[in-house]
Amino acid sequence: MRIGVLCHSGLGGSARVGTELAVGMAERGHHIHLFARSAPLHLRPGLPRIHLHPLVGPAPVTGNLDASWSPEDFDALVKLVAAVAVRERLDVLHFHYAVPFALVVASVRQQLGSAAPVLVGTLHGTDVSAYGCDAKIGLPLARALRAIDQLTTVSECYARLATEVFRLPSPPWVIPNFVDLTRFRPLPDRERRLEDRSGRSRIIHVSNFRPVKDPLGVARIFLRLHRRLPVNLWLIGVGSELPAMRAVLNDGGAEDHVQYLGYQEDVSELLARADLLLMASRAESFCLAALEAMACGVPVLASAVGGLTELVEHGRHGFLYPLDDHDEAERLGVELLSDRDGYAQMCRQAVCRARQFDREQVIGLYEDLYRDLMARRIPVESWVGNPSLVAGASEA
Repeated sequence: MRIGVLCHSGLGGSARVGTELAVGMAERGHHIHLFARSAPLHLRPGLPRIHLHPLVGPAPVTGNLDASWSPEDFDALVKLVAAVAVRERLDVLHFHYAVPFALVVASVRQQLGSAAPVLVGTLHGTDVSAYGCDAKIGLPLARALRAIDQLTTVSECYARLATEVFRLPSPPWVIPNFVDLTRFRPLPDRERRLEDRSGRSRIIHVSNFRPVKDPLGVARIFLRLHRRLPVNLWLIGVGSELPAMRAVLNDGGAEDHVQYLGYQEDVSELLARADLLLMASRAESFCLAALEAMACGVPVLASAVGGLTELVEHGRHGFLYPLDDHDEAERLGVELLSDRDGYAQMCRQAVCRARQFDREQVIGLYEDLYRDLMARRIPVESWVGNPSLVAGASEA
């Protein structure tokens, strides 16, 4: 198949999933055309059968979601996608994150008509919970999404939320996020320990440090645990809330027990060396960081929101606490890190749970979806060589 993938360039789950799905499909022999503002951070250069179509050159690493596109950049992306769709005869266009990509592919279909590829969209989080409720963009976004051939999302709770917010005629299909179990796995050379050589347990937090991840909540929970237990905190990622988080940690006297590791191209080794993943998210469509930690045998302590409640079974793969209940988070964290036997069992159960989200199995679900949509598509008269279509698209 010839597949176009649209995704964001920076940090965040939607960019990770979109890029890794593109790579997985290319490994299966499909030809992928990847569209983004700039080269996605997670894309390794030189991969066979992946053709990158960026609007601009390399961009700095940022935790911000680049969803505010100018009209000029939006139009440029529409023209670029339409031109490639015509020239390469794309079978499928699949966007990850609705803003602005649902509106982009809707414009491509309007331009190409029945010659447009099959349209697939995956909703990932704030494109539903934030932009879907926005007075300015919510309504046009809903119209665009209702015209997509097939919508998917990553959890049951977000399928229900998207159906309600956008008044969809039917819920999106749920295809969960996935993990590469050949990379994210427990360390083979040691039994899991609850402390490093300094005698301190290692708590890790991985995110883009946006307000929805509530990094300040992570800092406050860590300070509570720090007063009760010998613990260190590893922070992976960059984002707008990181300076304020650092201030809270320093004011709490924990500056000597925090490592700021910044953006890491591969977090698998760091996750495997950690003892606990700490998340305080205010909303989560899935939480890819939690899945990757579990695959490494690392339990999760997280707020009981969104898709986290479907991924993590409380008391089995980690502990979930009510949103903003830092007293309960502290109690559960102390319990988890103090009970060695219970902790070891939870590590094993986390690994078993992560195996249900194996990369190859989930990518196969997307591949089957593409084939099914193409098989059900009504044949149209060949548009190859149609001067009006080619001229309209080649302006890009």
